[in-house]
Amino acid sequence: MACMSIPAAPEAVAVHRDIETMVREVMAYSLSADAGRLQPQARLVDDLYADSLELLDMLMALNDAFGIELGVDDIAGIRTVADVCAAVRRRLEAGMC
Repeated sequence: MACMSIPAAPEAVAVHRDIETMVREVMAYSLSADAGRLQPQARLVDDLYADSLELLDMLMALNDAFGIELGVDDIAGIRTVADVCAAVRRRLEAGMC
């Protein structure tokens, strides 16, 4: 899959929302979580009860969905749904696929 790129200015707001929606969809599937619980402040382990295997599955699913390469180091400090969205966005903006 080709790397997604982030357009500039007005389109960026819509793309930003689309990225967050897609990240939440991938997370809901990977974590077997109700999409309604995937609020930005929801903590992956404490609120969503994700274990290490589910987090690894989520990481691989995000890589496949977005055509990026998030590694374990990229997600080491991630605690919340918003953190995951930000990590994906940073990787897409950097064009590091």
